[in-house]
Amino acid sequence: MGTPHAIPEVPVALFLGGLDPSSGAGVLRDALVASDLGMYPMAVPLAETVQNGLECAEIAPPSFCPMKRLESLEIHLTKKWGTKLSMFHDLSLLEAILKRIQGLKPAAAIWDPIAGPTSGAKLHGADTIKRAMGLLSSGTWVVSPNIPEARALADMPEGPLESVAKKILDMGARCVWIRGGHASGETVQDLWANGTTLEWLAPHNRLEGDPRGTGCTATSAWLSYRLKGLEAASAAEAAIKYVRAAWGHLCRPGGAGRVSFPPRMPI
Repeated sequence: MGTPHAIPEVPVALFLGGLDPSSGAGVLRDALVASDLGMYPMAVPLAETVQNGLECAEIAPPSFCPMKRLESLEIHLTKKWGTKLSMFHDLSLLEAILKRIQGLKPAAAIWDPIAGPTSGAKLHGADTIKRAMGLLSSGTWVVSPNIPEARALADMPEGPLESVAKKILDMGARCVWIRGGHASGETVQDLWANGTTLEWLAPHNRLEGDPRGTGCTATSAWLSYRLKGLEAASAAEAAIKYVRAAWGHLCRPGGAGRVSFPPRMPI
């Protein structure tokens, strides 16, 4: 008999967010990215949608209790694992989920503060997102909004983004990664800040088009690169490169709806 081969340890990426059945965004999109980058994805939906590549028609609470689902997965959350939070339906349930997550000590955690889908049904106003920010004040979470989300979270419609980032840090975030795609101009540049440094990441030429799930793809890629061992800011730079590379392989599932990122990057 031969010697049994060793079973490699694969980091677990746990996604907490909305279930978009079209996979353009939400936990299915997160899972596709994490799998592509060598992670083992798991998901606990915190909201469910009726959604396709054109718009979101309806948002509802999850069909199963998220806490029960999380508890059932805890046997897998014991070694190298991390988590991403995005859309949620119920703030009080989110509070219980985050307390449980905190006790499980993820190696990395990131929040993409989504108020609701880009097109169609809406879910939360700015006040609910601010209250959710208060639940993440443990110094564990990287907060990664786009520019409008960052300004709404910090309640700063005007002023330099550096001041916006500092205010979000003061609210309890471990790091802030403001994604710069919503700025005007021919270049895109993200801002990274933590308790000691504030830096603009390398600028890039703006790419044409408006694919679905750009924020989902970037933040789930960040989590994957962190679990691969990159430092936080380096993981952000790697995630930006991943998104830009994937931009060259956009697809339109079934030939309908807005373009989406590919299910797997060509080797």
